[in-house]
Amino acid sequence: MGAWPARVADLLIDIQCRVNAAFNDDGWGAPTLQRPRSVVQRNWCKMEYLRLGKSELKVSALGLGCSRLGSVTQAGGEQAAFRVIGCALDAGINFFDTADIYGQGTSEVLLGKAVKAHRDKVVLATKAGYCLSAMGGLAKHFKPLLRRLLRVRPGFSKSIQKVRAAQARQDFSTPYLAARIEASLRRLRVETLDLFYLHNPPADVLERGEVFEALETFKRQGKLRHYGVSCLAAEDALLCVKQPGVAAVQFEISLLKPEALAQALPASRAKDLGVVARQALAGGLLLGSAAELHPEAYASREQFEAEQSRLAQLEKLAAETGGSLARLALQFLRQLDGISSVLIGTTNTGHLQQHLAALAGPPLSPDHLARILALLGAPPAQGRPPSI
Repeated sequence: MGAWPARVADLLIDIQCRVNAAFNDDGWGAPTLQRPRSVVQRNWCKMEYLRLGKSELKVSALGLGCSRLGSVTQAGGEQAAFRVIGCALDAGINFFDTADIYGQGTSEVLLGKAVKAHRDKVVLATKAGYCLSAMGGLAKHFKPLLRRLLRVRPGFSKSIQKVRAAQARQDFSTPYLAARIEASLRRLRVETLDLFYLHNPPADVLERGEVFEALETFKRQGKLRHYGVSCLAAEDALLCVKQPGVAAVQFEISLLKPEALAQALPASRAKDLGVVARQALAGGLLLGSAAELHPEAYASREQFEAEQSRLAQLEKLAAETGGSLARLALQFLRQLDGISSVLIGTTNTGHLQQHLAALAGPPLSPDHLARILALLGAPPAQGRPPSI
């Protein structure tokens, strides 16, 4: 079924890991993480930990999204990856989110090495379901060349993203998932995955339900502690809540994409599922301002003007709170009842520090929460008092 590129890539990684282990247990010359306490823990927020739904897992309110670790577009190479993970650990982040397809497996390798000494203190979540294409398998070995090309021509990253999208295939068969789980266990250097997600499965896969029987088998075998679904669309969570074994769902939710507030979040909360929020900053749009939006990026002029108007109103609310729009976005999700963790996707230590520092101030008031919910057209009374 076209799975040979993934098998070849896994074999190469396995060989590399064995060679590294023979010469240096940390692998690839990765240093043991020396956490720079003098740099962190000054103006950052005290980290809050929440139970992940009905599981026993306690996860940090902010998690680190590792989709770009080891990718062609990541700047700084492996050492930059180790620095950002070390920075996250120092800030109290114990929840790390990756996938077998991120960096064609390199994200898991880097994460596994970086947290090896902290295994009993972290919660590792990974995903599978996408297939590594032949082109993706080859590209893995040309990353240094591609990175140099990106430094000369930054716009080339869009071409890379288009190629990735065109190559994407999915397979949720039991044999394929079994192979991917074994590969993730090796790369992450663990015996059991804390949380395993199906990676953006189509609605018909969720409706049929056979895949959950396979996940139960993997759980009984001790391959994973809990399983869930990373949803392509928030409404897919409504199918997940029907499955008693699902411990957590992940979906996109932000001030600019609030659709999950209507049904997906309340339904997940009612079934005591852990909810992991991704794209909290709307792909970077909530780091800028309404004036920076470009109409050509929208399907219609009406859509552009509506989003511009909403962003302008959110900027005013952020100014009232004395913080940035990014702080408003992160604090809003952090205070929503039912959300266990909000993912911050970055490979830049400075950016991670800025996001953490933005949450050092007081939480949003009930009045500001109510006004945000009203602006988003969401049901009221969804906020929870923070526990810090």
